[in-house]
Amino acid sequence: MRKILIAASLCALAYAGSPTDLDSLFRGNEYKPTLSTSLRDTTNSSVPAKVANKNEKSDGFYMLQFEAVGDFDAAQRRKAQLSASTGYTIQVVFDTPFYKLRGGGWTKRKVAEDKARELSAYNIPAFVVKIR
Repeated sequence: MRKILIAASLCALAYAGSPTDLDSLFRGNEYKPTLSTSLRDTTNSSVPAKVANKNEKSDGFYMLQFEAVGDFDAAQRRKAQLSASTGYTIQVVFDTPFYKLRGGGWTKRKVAEDKARELSAYNIPAFVVKIR
């Protein structure tokens, strides 16, 4: 019995690696993932990024919509959570019968879709809505 206990202890020590993000949460440290600027790769494009941006025009104004909640108090609580996890200023827009939580603001649909895709990697569901 003692040999089994010693072997189990050695296995536990062998598999115990460096602290994880979950360990830091248990110690009271807040986990904030670093979000990359974009998921699109512009290094392989044939047109330089500066020239492409000057030639393209705005195709509207796009925001990310995170949720639509029926209760004002729940919308305010969720607004604080989303603002803390995304870093965006979240707006609560009342559109009968829901309070819609929206954030960000881009003039290109592709950029807004990139941000939505990037946030989905962190389990934050969002979709792009055209404001104007």
